[in-house]
Amino acid sequence: MLTRTVIAAGLVAAGIAATPSAASAATAPETPERVCGAGYHRVQDGHRAMRTRDGKVFGHVYLMYNKSAGKNCVAAIKTAFRGTRTVTGASIEVRGGGRSEDVQRYRFYAETGHIDGSWKCVKYAGWTRTPDNRVEAWGGRGSWGNCRG
Repeated sequence: MLTRTVIAAGLVAAGIAATPSAASAATAPETPERVCGAGYHRVQDGHRAMRTRDGKVFGHVYLMYNKSAGKNCVAAIKTAFRGTRTVTGASIEVRGGGRSEDVQRYRFYAETGHIDGSWKCVKYAGWTRTPDNRVEAWGGRGSWGNCRG
């Protein structure tokens, strides 16, 4: 029993046990629809994993659109370090329009707010970091897309 405790303590100290399993990520109560609100739906080519340089996934970023309001929203939802306040952000830029960004130490997700974008191209991104700020995971689209409202 002592060996198991020492191994577990060593894994936690190394940060290995801090990354949740796929099962806990799948049961997260946050969805992009809940984060952005009523009337927002996922758009085609509007989902990216937030990956570190070595390919680890720390969460997902979603581009959402409300057709009746003509507004966009971006939700960056963490799957790693859930419940721990880490730098997490979401941003959107509308071609010929506005830009919205939200970056703080969040426990579960960041969200851009609702920004006009009917029939305009957008770029979007989401990111999060490890609790020590040494590793960042990023996802999004840096080129213009989703131009047809």
